[in-house]
Amino acid sequence: MRSNGFVARTGSRLELNGEPFRFAGPNVYWLGLDENVEGVAWPTEFRVRDALDTALEMGATVVRSHTLGASQGHPLSIMPEPDRFNEEALRRVDFAVREAGARGLRLIVPFVCNWSYYHGGRSTFAGWRGLEDPRAFYSDPEIKEVFKRYIAMLLTRVNALTGLAYRDDPTILAWELGNELNDAPAEWVKEMAAYIKSLDGNHLVAHGKQFELDRDKLGIEELDILDVHYYPANAEALARDAAETAAAGKVYICGEFGWTEDGLEAFLERAEADGSVSGTLFWSLFPHADDAGYVPHYDGFSLHYPGTGVSGDYERRCLELRSHAFRMSGREVSSCLVPDAPTVASAAERVVFRGVVGAARYTVEKSTRGADGPWTAVFDARPADHDMPWQDPTRAHGTRTWYRVRAIAPDGAAGPWSEPFESEPFTPVS
Repeated sequence: MRSNGFVARTGSRLELNGEPFRFAGPNVYWLGLDENVEGVAWPTEFRVRDALDTALEMGATVVRSHTLGASQGHPLSIMPEPDRFNEEALRRVDFAVREAGARGLRLIVPFVCNWSYYHGGRSTFAGWRGLEDPRAFYSDPEIKEVFKRYIAMLLTRVNALTGLAYRDDPTILAWELGNELNDAPAEWVKEMAAYIKSLDGNHLVAHGKQFELDRDKLGIEELDILDVHYYPANAEALARDAAETAAAGKVYICGEFGWTEDGLEAFLERAEADGSVSGTLFWSLFPHADDAGYVPHYDGFSLHYPGTGVSGDYERRCLELRSHAFRMSGREVSSCLVPDAPTVASAAERVVFRGVVGAARYTVEKSTRGADGPWTAVFDARPADHDMPWQDPTRAHGTRTWYRVRAIAPDGAAGPWSEPFESEPFTPVS
């Protein structure tokens, strides 16, 4: 169901329809433009849906996504060149926004990035002006006007799939001036926040800094939310920053944190207990691949829920993040989702099936007598991992074989079997 009502601010707290609103969820930075599958490309609809469905299963109510707004300088980005907007890229953003709203998820969307990644950043704007110093992004009058026109285009964009202008869509929780704009002058923050508010009276405006609270921004009237990132997750820093932000009458969120290091449990517990913490968002969630296994990413904080069979600690941390999201939003932790039936795509040398949301393990069975069995196990509750597709070590050459697969949740609940898939006799190439 589409989101109902805009998230609002009352002092240092968030509210939705007059009720307190606290949240937890993932960063899914690639929803508008991906870098992880055969180079830079728009993510497939399957991967977008899979990630959002996984976020829901993890208890999320909010997702933060850089490339729904921070997308400049690449041929596939929203703004490949100054003041030239890519309609197809915008339609991909339209799709992600619609899908998030249909699931009741809220979005935090940055407009630019501090860093020079594949989706561009403040250095992209400086480079267009022939300037080497990325800090010109904050001072050059022409750059500021180009950035304002970019913001205006997004705020007034009418989603081709919903008919709603972004500034009128409650799916968006907040516009973030940029990701980790560590050295943004207070005057620039005030100017840009005021500009957003002049065009969009519905949404909150956020600003963040990497590793520490951006204290000289606490007094900016037009700013609603202060965002801090923690690597590693630090419970004491979280509590200190949240208290200082609340004392200034602003909303505090942790927009990113590393979930792999020691101290995670204390960090999550402190966030849940501290009413000054409005939200936490871990870095970062990745989906199943279009064919089999997961989309890989190697930054040390990539999460494939509910684990990849690497270790029991990995799965435990995934489930801790899930429980945390439910508790942050004041809900009882629900039972794990019973996974859907996978779909087997092929089974020649290897059994190829697309992963399903919530599956920690898969059982693969085979029959050489037909689609009605009898069935014998090839893999019994094998952990989901990057090693997919899986080779059947018991396959006899020249034998017609049927396969079926079912997924198993972390708590052991097994989903339905897939439709049996008939494979042609297999003869290896010598």
